[in-house]
Parts: sequence; structure tokens; C-alpha cells
Amino acid sequence: MLKKLLAGVGLTVTLALSACQTTATEPTTLACRAPTGEEFEIFRAVISRDTNTLTRLSAIGPARTALERNDPYVAGHLWGHQGYTGGTLVGVLTQPPPCVIDLPRRIDAEGNVITTQRSIAVYQESRFRALTGGSVTFAPEQAVRLPGVNRQDYFRCDMVQSGSSWRMTDLCSLPTVAGRVG
Repeated sequence: MLKKLLAGVGLTVTLALSACQTTATEPTTLACRAPTGEEFEIFRAVISRDTNTLTRLSAIGPARTALERNDPYVAGHLWGHQGYTGGTLVGVLTQPPPCVIDLPRRIDAEGNVITTQRSIAVYQESRFRALTGGSVTFAPEQAVRLPGVNRQDYFRCDMVQSGSSWRMTDLCSLPTVAGRVG
């Protein structure tokens, strides 16, 4: 049953990433980079359990509302329960350095890149290198698929531009946001 669930999640992530790709004729390479200032501030807030900063860096929506309500599901997603952090965002972030992967940008119905939205994946750098050797390249006709297992090896974070800064829309794949599992 677990294998079927993980296979389904992997297929969902592959399909979601495929739908997000532009019609590029160049190969897509996923490689580590250091977090930007805003991303680093989000990661620091997760590690230090700074909910005020996380709220400030979250876009208005279901994830932010759940964070503001101190929803225990959010706490479990970000920090775990009773000291167990496996499958949590803090579990990935507390084994530095973080490895940020820029995912292909989304396109609108007319084929234009949506510049006000972006997605990243966050890995432990050593885990990403173990899975890929340092980078992975996909041919233009291939679906981009993140290496590893979601919520174990990486977390996907969706961002939206708000003014001059980027804000999280989903607290890095909070499963209850928009009915998404990955």
C-alpha cells in the first residue's frame, strides 16, 4: 500500500512539474544553489520556530491562516512531534547546508512565463549529491522529476511575488493546502 501511495505521489509531482514547464528547447538542469536572503530568512524561522516571521513571509491564504491559528497539523508538518523530525521541513534544514533547486517556471494559457510565481525544492546538499551526483539534466521532451522522495529527501515550496518580495503560499507543501499531497 505504501509503495502504491509513494508511486502515486511521485507521479503527481512529475505531472505537476511537467505542467509547470515552459516550452523550452534547451535541456533543464536541476542543480544546487545557496538560498536567497528571503529563502534563508524562511529557513532560519523554521529552525528557530519563529512563527511571527513565518507568518510575515507567507502569502495570505490557507497555509498562513492555519499558521496564525496555531494549527497542530502545521506544527507537525514543520517541526514534527515529540522530538521526531523525520519527514518534516526542520528535519531537512537542520542538516546543513541546504540545497535549493529552482524548478521550471509555470506558463499561462498563452504560453507566457508567469513571473509572479515560482517553485523551489529544498534538499540537504549531501542528500541531493548522493541522489544525483551534483546535478541532473532533463531533455526538452522529458518531464522534470525531482530525485528522491517528497517529504523525506526534499520539500517543494511554492512562492508568489508580493510587492518587491517573495512569500510562501503553502508552507513548503503543507498537504492540506489546496488538497495537494506533494
